[in-house]
Amino acid sequence: MAKSWKKLFKNKNFIYIWLSQIFSQVTIFILNFTILFTLFERTGSSIATSLVWIFYALPAIIIGPFASAAVDMVDRRKILMIANLFQALVIIVYAATAGASYFVVYAIVLTYSSLNQFYVPAEFATLPFVIRKELLPEANGLFLLTQQGSLIFGFGIAGVFLKFIGFENTLYICSLFLLFAFLSTSLLPGMKARQKFPARFDKAVIAFFENIFSGYKFIKENKFVLAPFSILICMQVFLAIITVNVPAISLEVVKIPISLAGTFLIVPAGLGAIFGSLLFPRFLAKGMRKIKIIKYSLLSLSLSLFIFIFILSLFPVAIRILGSIPLLVFIGFSYIGILIPTQTFLQQKTPFGFRGRVFGNYWFLVTVLSVFPVIASGTITEIFGSKVLMAILIFGILGLFLFLKDSEKKYLITESHVQE
Repeated sequence: MAKSWKKLFKNKNFIYIWLSQIFSQVTIFILNFTILFTLFERTGSSIATSLVWIFYALPAIIIGPFASAAVDMVDRRKILMIANLFQALVIIVYAATAGASYFVVYAIVLTYSSLNQFYVPAEFATLPFVIRKELLPEANGLFLLTQQGSLIFGFGIAGVFLKFIGFENTLYICSLFLLFAFLSTSLLPGMKARQKFPARFDKAVIAFFENIFSGYKFIKENKFVLAPFSILICMQVFLAIITVNVPAISLEVVKIPISLAGTFLIVPAGLGAIFGSLLFPRFLAKGMRKIKIIKYSLLSLSLSLFIFIFILSLFPVAIRILGSIPLLVFIGFSYIGILIPTQTFLQQKTPFGFRGRVFGNYWFLVTVLSVFPVIASGTITEIFGSKVLMAILIFGILGLFLFLKDSEKKYLITESHVQE
């Protein structure tokens, strides 16, 4: 394992894409906190803050499929550079115009998210290009580790920035981080697309749609891609539902003020995710089967959620708060135990020419398929309470575990049919 990490960090191209991810992830979490906090402070409206999510989701639905197709038709290095550079410029514009009207934030979020539709699939598709196949578990683990660490650091430092240097200066720091990401991606080698981009506009449009539908067709017809693809979507929808309902969970289950939800709920779960990002690549490197890790993680996630929601709430407040910390760490750890082996298998079984479309379509479908469950989850929580919602989610996770247990040989990885 130590040799694998050593080889990974000796790869300068991996370091470049990793640094870009660090700066991009930290920026987006600082930006999210800054926008939501400031907008709510100015308007006092939760509807105003909820619109931020809608404007962030729209580009994934409208632009996402075209962006994912473009990733397989344009040099990915150029896509990463342009996305980072223009996102930095968008934030600078926001810093200069935010004082005029708070409605500017919706245009900024829309533009930033549109650029992100190109950056995300290009980043995912670049990773298998710059490192060898056997190092993908360590690389994915490090990327997930960075994501969780960025969440903890970004949300933590954003409040400090707002208090001591102000709103506009916080935005300028975000733009500086994205300029660093731009410089890092500029050092990557060119990654010329295997498909040529047509010169005529009508041919370009046709090529876009052909790439989109061929990507969906490839996913649908390849069971070794469809199965992990579906699992990843389910887990991202699950995460979106949990995130939206964190305030209700903090009040009804842990029974702490919403202002402390980040400290007592997000940070422990994030730390658990970091531990998982460090440990699960080791398990994969030692030859543990991916499907085995996924099934155990699904089972442990459902059990730890059940204890957290339905058992812990019966105890006094001191025990409830102290007991929630290790449980939340284990929840984050189990969640990552599902993501890393699933994502690694998906990358390994997706041909180079389809990776941009597969991962671009993945984020597109996550956004589309999250809309109704997120709205429905809010309704369920409002009428029946967060415990009923969590019971439904726990049963859903257990159902997925039972499905994988019974259908493993037909739908997923088997030692006799597919070599990991």
